[in-house]
Parts: sequence; C-alpha cells; structure tokens
Amino acid sequence: MKNTFLSLVAVICLLLGTGSKSYSQNTPEKAQIFSLGADIKKGYYWRGLDLEHRGSVQPYLEATLHNFTLGAWSAFRITGEGSDEIDLYISRDIGPVTITLFDYWSYRKDAPSSYFDFNRQTTSHLLECQVTLTGGEKIPLNLLASWLAYGSDSSGSIYLELQYVQPLFGGEALIYAGYQAKGIYYAEKPAFVSTGVQITYPLTFLKINNIDIFADFMGNPYNRKLFFNFGLSFYR
Repeated sequence: MKNTFLSLVAVICLLLGTGSKSYSQNTPEKAQIFSLGADIKKGYYWRGLDLEHRGSVQPYLEATLHNFTLGAWSAFRITGEGSDEIDLYISRDIGPVTITLFDYWSYRKDAPSSYFDFNRQTTSHLLECQVTLTGGEKIPLNLLASWLAYGSDSSGSIYLELQYVQPLFGGEALIYAGYQAKGIYYAEKPAFVSTGVQITYPLTFLKINNIDIFADFMGNPYNRKLFFNFGLSFYR
C-alpha cells in the first residue's frame, strides 16, 4: 500500500511539472500572490453530502507563483456531529486547465486518528486528483473531474461536475450539476448527486471591502434531499 501511494504521488508530481509549451509562451505566468481568508457558514455541504456541521468556520491560506499554487483549507464545526477537516493541496495551471492534488484529512476529538496513518484500511485521509477545464469569459462553463485515488474511499469514486458562471446584478451566480460516474462514495450507484445554484454578492454597497455574502440552494437528486446554506466570506 505504501508503494502504491508513493507511486501515485510521483505520477501526479510529474503531471504538475509538465506544461504545454505553446501555452507557456503565450500566457503570462502569475505573479507571486499570497491570499488568506475564511468563510463562516450555516453548515458544511459537499457534493450532495451533508457533513453535519451546524455552523462551520472554514479558513484558508494559499500562495501562487509561476502558475503553481500551494494551499491549506480547513473546516471546523461550531456544533454538530460531523468531523473537523484539514486539507492540503497543490495545483498547476496549464492554459485553461488546472491540475490539482488534494489531501483531505478528517478527524474527531472523541475518536482521534493519526495524521501520518496512510494505510488504506485505517487512514482518514482521502487523496484526490482533480482536473478543471475553464471556458473563460467567452464560454462561461467549467468542467470538473475528480478521482478519489487513494485513502478511505476504497471504491475509487469518480465525480464529474458541470458549472455555469454568470454575472448577476453586480454579483455572480454559479449553477452546477454533479454526477458520480464510478464508485460508492457519494451514492450506492452512478447517479446525479448534486445540483444547485450559488449566488454571491460583494458588500460594496455598504462600503465594506473584502467581504462577500452568499447563499447556496442545493439538492441531491439521488437521495431526494434539499439543503440551503448561507454565510459570509472574508478575504484579502
């Protein structure tokens, strides 16, 4: 298992380090950028799953240099039965394509797990390989493909999500639909597991900078559940 994990990491690192020559010649590389922020949300919902946070604080920190981004993201429950989460990720932009390797780690104070336990049978890590294709301003569509390649999902689930992004009265609307194509992590069989619309507005009309308000209306067609989430995003 350890050799499989190390081999997978090596393959992803090779992908992250391999760029398209034509894109690198025509697209300026990102300047060095540091960003941080935090979301305060009513709950924590992810790809049609209710992760049982009744109030969730989600800080993040990331650095971008030469089309590479290294970041950390967390979710801490205020109340609820869910687990807390600390995620690390590294990504590479290659023109309209972003390749990302995520390490999701969930833990509970009443049932602690070792961060350095990567045994497939006992680990609480999930290693995800993700590819996102962005259409840009002319084609306001994004396509996300995710593979849970190693860790606590032994079925190797594949998740696909189509996103439509549209400006809306000074804010932004994101309409999305997610489908589990393989595995059993999101559902017991291939199915649409996440559909919804998220609306985000900056609070500039109150003369407040770097704060957004958002609402997310979502449903899981597979288990016929509906969720409503809202909160504030603080960033700089």
